[in-house]
Amino acid sequence: MSQTQDGPSPNVGGFEEARHELIVEHYRKPRNRHFLTDPDIQTTEVNPFCGDEITIQVRINQDVLEEVGTHAVGCSICQASLSMLSEAIKNLTLSGAARLSSIFQRMMLGEKINSEENLFLGELTGLVVVRKYPIRVKCALLAWVALDFGLRDYQTNR
Repeated sequence: MSQTQDGPSPNVGGFEEARHELIVEHYRKPRNRHFLTDPDIQTTEVNPFCGDEITIQVRINQDVLEEVGTHAVGCSICQASLSMLSEAIKNLTLSGAARLSSIFQRMMLGEKINSEENLFLGELTGLVVVRKYPIRVKCALLAWVALDFGLRDYQTNR
């Protein structure tokens, strides 16, 4: 994959089309879309400007995010980002999930990420195409902001 100093290039050959297809796939068939009983983390975030609303639930076992449940109402970008997040954080440690969230948010805000961070993001780099539409970046970030709040609250209250 082509990469610039600022991270993955949002428009290189057929990669942009593939990234759009990835977003559509996660929107149409969201992963981990179910509610958990007695989750260790449950957080809901809303973007009042566009109406996007997401809920993340996580069950944790020995500092590992063992099970993830999600629910989203909103645009395709918001829902796809939540779906991709739910797959990416499953089986990560608390610190690994926090690191992934930080790297993802930096990428979406146009900050430089190195090749190791790019590999760690995996298919999440597909959401970089959203940067072409600055008003939609918040849609992609909503789930990640919720995750950060949930992780912080869990670690504060244990």
